[in-house]
Amino acid sequence: MVNRMARRPTTIAAAAIMLALVGGACGGGGEEAAEEPAADTQIAEEPAAEEPAAEEPAAEEPAAEEPAAEEPAAEEPVAEEEVAEGAVAEEQMKETTTTTEAIAPAAMRPTCEIAPNANCARVDLAGANLAGMILPGIDFSGANLEGTLLNGAMLAGANLSGANLSGAALSNTNLAGANLDDAKAPGALFFRTNLSHASMVRTDLTAAVMMEADLKSANMTGAIDSHMVERRSFFCSTIGPDGTLRNDDCQITRTTSS
Repeated sequence: MVNRMARRPTTIAAAAIMLALVGGACGGGGEEAAEEPAADTQIAEEPAAEEPAAEEPAAEEPAAEEPAAEEPAAEEPVAEEEVAEGAVAEEQMKETTTTTEAIAPAAMRPTCEIAPNANCARVDLAGANLAGMILPGIDFSGANLEGTLLNGAMLAGANLSGANLSGAALSNTNLAGANLDDAKAPGALFFRTNLSHASMVRTDLTAAVMMEADLKSANMTGAIDSHMVERRSFFCSTIGPDGTLRNDDCQITRTTSS
């Protein structure tokens, strides 16, 4: 048994020598064979290590492209706002043009041919000289007659309701039976003016001069006579501003039987 155990190491050593000789004869093929798997292992391992590096740009590309994709979305509200602002501006321009076109004709008062019984309502004759004209029954309702000269004019039965007679000169003017309701005549001069049977309801006579005017049967209910100057005017069957009847100058004829 001892001899057998002693022989085994010798046999193992001999086998090792034989392998070394075979390897040397083959030109070290054993080492290359041993190294090749290691090299293959490294080559195989290298792609595995490089794969994340190759995948990184693919992962980064969406991140780089996201702002470019978001830019149109950010610009869209701006473009919509600009379009909306432009539309509002255009509407405002249209409204302004429409308003201007609508107001311009209304600002111009109508014109008329001044004649008896003519329709001259709302006409603008401020400062005009109508002295001595014969215009019975003419319609001057709502007309602007501020500062107009009407001295000696014949305006019996004329319609002057709501007219502006501020500062107008009406000396010796015949306004018998005329309608002066709601007329504005502050500072107007009524010198020897015939206002008999005229309607002067709510007429503004503030600071007007009523001198030797004929107010027989005139209706002055609600007229504004603040600071009105009245001298020697004729009152008979006249309804005053406060609604009272004035007969200051009526002549009562008495008959006597013989």
